[in-house]
Amino acid sequence: MGILEEKISSLGGETVGHWSTEGYEHSASKAEKDGKFVGLALDEDNQSELTDERIESWTKQLKSEFGL
Repeated sequence: MGILEEKISSLGGETVGHWSTEGYEHSASKAEKDGKFVGLALDEDNQSELTDERIESWTKQLKSEFGL
């Protein structure tokens, strides 16, 4: 996710949908920038019970960011 965001940004794209790292257990991630993930991170191995809630919240966030 971080590698893709870096490439898009280098081509002039604007990143939307930053997501809090709170509640995730990780030591380092290329997807983390300025204390947030550059998109929705899903951890199906360790936190699959949170996936549906995270997708629903992130979708609402994106709609707001796009003014929908």
